[in-house]
Amino acid sequence: MQNVIVGTAGHVDHGKTCLIKALSGIDTDRLKEEKKRGITIELGFANLLDTDGVHIGIIDVPGHEKFVKNMLAGIGGIDLVLLVIALDEGVMPQTVEHFEILKMLQIRQGIIVLTKSDTVDSDWADMVEEDVNELVEGSFLEQAPRIRVSSYTGENIETLKQMIIDMAKKTGKRREEAELFRLPIDRVFTMEGFGTVVTGTLIEGMCETGQEVMVYPQERLLKIRGVQSHGQKEEKAFAGQRTAINLAGIKKEELSRGEVLAYPGSLVNSTMVDATLRLFGSTQRKLKNGDRVHLSYGSAQVIGKVILLDADVIEAGQEAFVQLRFDEPICVKRNDKFIVRFYSPVETFGGGTVLNPAADKHKRGQEAVIESLRLKKTGTDIEVLEQMVDEESRRFPEPKELAAWMDLTVSEAEKLLDTLRNKKKILHLNDGSFVGKAYWERVAETAKEILAQFHRENPIVGGMDREELKSRLAERLHLQSMKKAETLMAELEKRKVISIQGSIVSVAGFTVSYSDEASRLVTDLENIYKKAGIEVPSTEELVSAYKDKKQAKQVLAELTKQGVLVKAGTGVLMHKEHWDRALSVLRDYLSSHPEITLGEFRDLLGTSRKYAVMLLETYDQMKITKKVGDARIPGGK
Repeated sequence: MQNVIVGTAGHVDHGKTCLIKALSGIDTDRLKEEKKRGITIELGFANLLDTDGVHIGIIDVPGHEKFVKNMLAGIGGIDLVLLVIALDEGVMPQTVEHFEILKMLQIRQGIIVLTKSDTVDSDWADMVEEDVNELVEGSFLEQAPRIRVSSYTGENIETLKQMIIDMAKKTGKRREEAELFRLPIDRVFTMEGFGTVVTGTLIEGMCETGQEVMVYPQERLLKIRGVQSHGQKEEKAFAGQRTAINLAGIKKEELSRGEVLAYPGSLVNSTMVDATLRLFGSTQRKLKNGDRVHLSYGSAQVIGKVILLDADVIEAGQEAFVQLRFDEPICVKRNDKFIVRFYSPVETFGGGTVLNPAADKHKRGQEAVIESLRLKKTGTDIEVLEQMVDEESRRFPEPKELAAWMDLTVSEAEKLLDTLRNKKKILHLNDGSFVGKAYWERVAETAKEILAQFHRENPIVGGMDREELKSRLAERLHLQSMKKAETLMAELEKRKVISIQGSIVSVAGFTVSYSDEASRLVTDLENIYKKAGIEVPSTEELVSAYKDKKQAKQVLAELTKQGVLVKAGTGVLMHKEHWDRALSVLRDYLSSHPEITLGEFRDLLGTSRKYAVMLLETYDQMKITKKVGDARIPGGK
C-alpha cells in the first residue's frame, strides 16, 4: 500500500477545514477554542476513503498569522499540497507567506484549489485566478492544476478528490527501511487503559509493535506498546502515514512536542549545524551575522544564532552558507529542510537545507570551509561521504555514525565505504573505524618523525619502547584513547611504515649503526661480562665507570636485545654463556635429585652466596624452580 500525506496551505478563513470536511467527511477542528473562534489553531487530520489502492492522509494546518509555527509542524512531512485561496478575497498575506514556505521546504507538487466559488461571479473568479498565476509564476505550482470548488454546494468536490488520488499515485514511495524510522512528535497525550501516546507524521522508515525506539534529543530508549495509523490498530506503520504510537515506561510529562522518535543510533544530537539559508523574495527584512532566529524543523521550534560564513548580510532572495548555533541540542539529518523566523518581531522570512547535522565550530570567511559546504550542497553521496570521513577522521567514525550523518542505512554506507576503500581514498582500520587519506598521511608522518628523532639520538639502540611510542602518538594526535593509538600502530606496521619486534618499535628498514667509538665500547663491555663470569657487577656500577653513561646504557640495552646479555637479577646483567652454564648446572643436578639447597647450588657454581641467591630468586620468578622451605624443587619450566 502506498502512503501519501496531503497538506493544506493558505490564508485564514479561506475554507481549508471546510474543504477537508467536504472531501473526507471529517471535521478537523477538534478543539473547543477552534469551534468557538472558527479558525484552526492546532493541526487537524483526516483520511480520504475509497482511494483505489493508495492511502491518503490529509493534514489541515492553521492559516492565521499567530499560528504559523503550528502550520510549520504539519507541513514539513507532506507529499503534495493543496494551496487554498478563497475566490471572494483572493491572494492574501498568509497566502504569500505559506507559499514562500512551501517553496523553501521544496514541496514538489500540488493543486491550487480556489474555494467559495458559489460566492462570486465568473469575471471576479477569472481576475483572482490571474493574481494566483502571477503569484506562482516560475515556481513548482506554475503548471499545477487549478480547480474552482464550493464546499457548501459540493461543486467539483468529487473532481478534486479524484485529482488528488491521481496525483498521489504518481508520488514516489518513501523509504521504509526500519533503521530509517523517524517520527517528529506533534502531540503527546494519555489514553485511559493505554498510557502515553504520541502522534506524528512518519516521514521515513517503519516501526512495529514491540520495537525499541529512541526519543531524541533525550537519547532515551523506549518500547512501542502499540501502533495506530489513520485511526486503525496496526502491527506496523510505514513512511507517509499519520501514526499514533503507544509507548511503555514513560509518562506524558516526560515527552514534548518537537522531540523525535527514531531508530536507536540513527540521529545525531548537535548544537551546531551547517546549512544553506535563503531569504524569501518577498521579505522586507535583512539577515545580519549574529542575528538570533526562531528555527522550525519537523515539529520543533528552537532559537539559535546565525553565523554567516560567506556573506556579511543576506537580503531578499539571496542565499548564503551559514552555521546555526543553539543553546540546546537538536537532531536533524543531512538534506532536512527548515524555516526561519525573525526573533523579534516574529516573522517568517526564509529557510534552508541542512548540509552537516553535527558540525564543528567555524570561523567566518574560511575558503576551505566554504569549499567543503559547496561540495556538501551539490556533491553525490559518495563524494560527500568521502569528505565526511576526511573531516571526521580524528573521531574515527564507524559506519553507523556515518550513516546517521548522511541519512543512509548502515548497509548503504558500508557499500559506499567499500568503494572508497577499494579506490584507496580512505582506510579501514582493524577496529572497524575509518580515516581519510590526508589524516592517515599525517599519522604516518607523525610516527616517522617521532621515531626518526629517537634514532638520531640513539643510533645504537634498535628502537623505541612500544608503550612510549603509543603515548607520544596519542599526545601528538590528540587521541582520546590509547586503544586508538594501538590501532594506528597496527596499521602502521601492516603498511610497513614501522617495524615492531616485541616491545621495540623502529622505522621500517632501520638498522643499528655503530661508530668506531661505539664499536669499541661493545667489544669492551662484552669482554667485561665474559671475564666476570657469574660474579658480575651491577649495571649501575658498570655504567658509572664510563664518561658517556648514556651510550654505555644504550650498548647494554642493545646487547640485551641481541641476546648477548641476559637479565640475571634486579639491576644485574650476565653474559649468556655464563647464564647458560649456571642453568645447565642446576638442571643436571635436579635431573638426579629431588631438590637443591642454596649451599649445594653455591658449591656447584663455585661462587659466593650472594650470586647463588640472586640466580635462584630469578629462577623462582621465571618458574624454573620453586622454593619449598630452604630448598628448591623443579618449578615446571
